[in-house]
Amino acid sequence: MEKTFAIYTLGCKVNQEESAALANVFVEHGWRQLPFGEPADVCIVNTCTVTQIAEKKSRNMLRRAVAANPAAFVAATGCYVQIKPEEAAAICGVDLLLGANEKHRLFALAAAGAERKAAERVTSPLVQVSPAEAACVYQELGNNHSLTSRTRAFVKIEDGCNQFCSYCIVPYARGPVRSRPLAAVLAEIAALTAAGYQEVVLTGIHVGAWQEDGLDFADLVAAAAGTPGLRRLRLGSVEPREVSPRLLQLAAENPVICPHFHIPLQAAADSVLTAMRRDYDTAYYYRLAEELRRLLPEAALTTDLIAGFPGESEADFASGLALVERLAFADAHIFPYSRRPGTPAADFAGQLSNAEKNRRAARLAAAVAESRRRFRAARLGRTLQILLEQPAERGGRLGMQGYTADYLPVFVPGAAAELAGRFMQAKALRLLTGCNDEIYAEME
Repeated sequence: MEKTFAIYTLGCKVNQEESAALANVFVEHGWRQLPFGEPADVCIVNTCTVTQIAEKKSRNMLRRAVAANPAAFVAATGCYVQIKPEEAAAICGVDLLLGANEKHRLFALAAAGAERKAAERVTSPLVQVSPAEAACVYQELGNNHSLTSRTRAFVKIEDGCNQFCSYCIVPYARGPVRSRPLAAVLAEIAALTAAGYQEVVLTGIHVGAWQEDGLDFADLVAAAAGTPGLRRLRLGSVEPREVSPRLLQLAAENPVICPHFHIPLQAAADSVLTAMRRDYDTAYYYRLAEELRRLLPEAALTTDLIAGFPGESEADFASGLALVERLAFADAHIFPYSRRPGTPAADFAGQLSNAEKNRRAARLAAAVAESRRRFRAARLGRTLQILLEQPAERGGRLGMQGYTADYLPVFVPGAAAELAGRFMQAKALRLLTGCNDEIYAEME
């Protein structure tokens, strides 16, 4: 009889990529994937712990998995399980818990566990969670590559983080940096390109920290960009100190490397950056942005910003807001500071109210919305090359939505769904203000 599984993923893009890889292992062994919530032999929840809300959602999804199908073998993995295995194990009906460095064992343990549960009553979960700090080797998840239905493929190049920013739980959940061997990265990119993917995105928890035998992140990017047939190589989030001069020069010289740099700023005041334990100041970041724009004048610079960090004064915020306006980001992810127990910042003095954090986040969002609008408006009247991704409807018109190399979203009316995964030339005509300034472009 055919065996089935379902998987639900919370959290970051790395979790999404890992879930796709884990799912493919089941598929390669002849299992069929079902939508989460439908009766399946194995139900998997890939959890998140970045905030208390993420932990609550992780617990809720585990309870939902058990309630939806009590006969299923329910497995939990991910960062919440790593940080709080006892709490996760106390959820009635959960059968297997795997930590950050045990995910590669999921299929073998879940397949065997499902057979055992069908034959006899299992009363206590199997818990395999080793200390995150003990992880020292990059673990492959057991399949060739994590094929998805998307036109962009994500390739994980490392796991873990060594930074220990004062607000972040991730290093405690993921452990230290473990770099994936270059040969494995290049083999996966070559396989994805051969499978028809036009764009590959390099992902990880701390991608810029990748290294192997004297090679650094720029060396990996150079090698990956040389993959025969690859049209686009997009970089994931890269920390400011790891955007090296060589990396910028590579991007300026090689059209395969997308002219889009996501470089987290997090705060635009030096005192706040120090409290965050970030290893740069605002002057360093500003010089980096200037150098990026000197070498790649039209590149998109995007970032992450945390509003209302403990101790951020009104003067800090005002000066930071002015700097954000000068930096003129093409877009930004903006988060009100979330107090995360287990991190140093949770115990800092000067905690701000939620109302004040939200007010500051809204001010930052308004400033970024203005610079985003200017950046996209500068493309109007031009012919853009778009990698079409998915069907969309705007104002009653059907078409396709896709992205430019500098990661601008574009809607092309009249483009057929079968063009997904293909490039198209279209002329940018206007911004769709009701769709976050998405570009409206017509086929040429």
